[in-house]
Amino acid sequence: MKKIEFVNILGVPIARLRLKEISSVVIKLIEEGGKSRTKLVRDKKTIFYVNAHCFNIANKDPLYKKLLQRATLVYPDGTGPILASRILGLDLLERTPALDFIDEIFAKAERKKWSFYLLGGEEDVVESTVDQVKKRFPMLKIAGYHHGFFANNSKIVEEINRVKPDIVLVGMGPSKQEKWIAENKDKINARVFWAVGALFDVLSGKRKRGPKWIQRLGLEWIFRLVQEPRRLWKRYLFGNIHFLFTVFREREAFSHKTSR
Repeated sequence: MKKIEFVNILGVPIARLRLKEISSVVIKLIEEGGKSRTKLVRDKKTIFYVNAHCFNIANKDPLYKKLLQRATLVYPDGTGPILASRILGLDLLERTPALDFIDEIFAKAERKKWSFYLLGGEEDVVESTVDQVKKRFPMLKIAGYHHGFFANNSKIVEEINRVKPDIVLVGMGPSKQEKWIAENKDKINARVFWAVGALFDVLSGKRKRGPKWIQRLGLEWIFRLVQEPRRLWKRYLFGNIHFLFTVFREREAFSHKTSR
């Protein structure tokens, strides 16, 4: 596996990887995850993503930003980080959304007999996700699953430990999913904890992705906005403007420092 380079965008180190490279990096992290550093400490891996919305949250939530900074791997899920890197004169290569490489992870896991626990989404969504994934990967081990609307966290932790998954996929949206992972990973015997956002919505068929040409242009957010205008219009219209303002302010601050 190539040595991962990171690009610092607004204080968050993001992996500088091509889409064709990221699946092998994630696979390597799964292979390495859970190994003992000492008798008492196991090296559990955390995989997070960022987009413009994530940065807007991190700008107001220091704990979330700190979790992103401490993650094993952070990858650019949306166009926002790529645009920011260009504005800031940096070199983040391309967006690497999980939907574009998750099948490679499932195929490898099927061969390696790695198991998954799916946590998050509505009850019918996570159930449909399991059904759809098993149709395409019939030998894949899905040790268990639970929707994301639960009151008894201890019971969830006990259930995950009982079924002993290798990878826990957590789809609760930022920053809830990252905070849940941080609060619970030391209680759970798994190799990798991966925050996946709305992944289950798409895998289950509840939400459709934009056409390939829209994905290539980095305009998939517009397709999502058309699908869910009442829920997403503020996030994408005001949120994207706020994100760009933050990026240009960062560039201005950097130019002042270097001109002194």
